[in-house]
Amino acid sequence: MAEIWRPKDSKIYQDWIKAIMDEATLNSWETDFIASISNRLDNGRTLTQAQEEVLDRIYTEKTN
Repeated sequence: MAEIWRPKDSKIYQDWIKAIMDEATLNSWETDFIASISNRLDNGRTLTQAQEEVLDRIYTEKTN
């Protein structure tokens, strides 16, 4: 049976965003994406599975 995806706590995403912004050089698309999802979280919304996957990829690439 396939695992059901559930969004993580928004605090985790906000910590990832802060780490990315503190440590990484982003291209313009990544900057716009991070701003967009940060705004989404600030407005009390959750991320979609696809948004989480992209954020995870950026976080992994930029902070490791």
